[in-house]
Amino acid sequence: MDKVTKAVTVAAGLSSRLYPLTLGKPKCILEIGRETILERSVRILHENGINDILVVVGYKKEMIHQVLGANADYRFNPFFSTTNNMASLWFAKEWVQDSPFIYMHGDIVFAPELLGLMLQKNREDAALLVEYGPVDEEAMKVRLNKGQFIESSKGISPREAIGEWVGIATFNQPHKLFNHIETLLEQGQLQAYDTQAFTQMAREGASFKIIATGGYPWVEVDTGPDLERARSLFG
Repeated sequence: MDKVTKAVTVAAGLSSRLYPLTLGKPKCILEIGRETILERSVRILHENGINDILVVVGYKKEMIHQVLGANADYRFNPFFSTTNNMASLWFAKEWVQDSPFIYMHGDIVFAPELLGLMLQKNREDAALLVEYGPVDEEAMKVRLNKGQFIESSKGISPREAIGEWVGIATFNQPHKLFNHIETLLEQGQLQAYDTQAFTQMAREGASFKIIATGGYPWVEVDTGPDLERARSLFG
């Protein structure tokens, strides 16, 4: 794997589960201590030598521009209200080109050590950051077969899951990812999660490295209690 120098964050959604907090602003610019979720992620990327950052925006995009300014490039998903994160990721295709990149959701608050784990060199086509252990029905679960990644989905039975995908990944072969995204979008799967493209990659023979969180904390901010937990851990 070539050194990862690029990062893509998707932050286009409406975040209706956090209403009324997100009625006037995107979820990614809610504050965790003295900085917003997105500012914090960008700072950690910078601290790890990644300065080439793209944010895919949608809802209240001007507010994200105002917060980050020249610290990132931007692509606008004009269909943000009717699509999911996989479609938003597609808008990064031309910007990424053939460069290995780290990918993350805009609502993840995480220990900086986790980014270091993801940036370690590996020879796989992709890598997923996974918290091993029991999962609930809502979790983006991960399933392995004989140690190999085969699927990530909310629909996996908790009994079959080895853990939950954190929402951070690296891709060493971007064309494989974007080819599958385009195929799914052409089939009309506009509401598909990004993990559906990961699963299709695995079915077509792409190799995935599963990287364990190793006990380092992280929070996906979907609800009010999630936000409070993130502020308690990292604020």
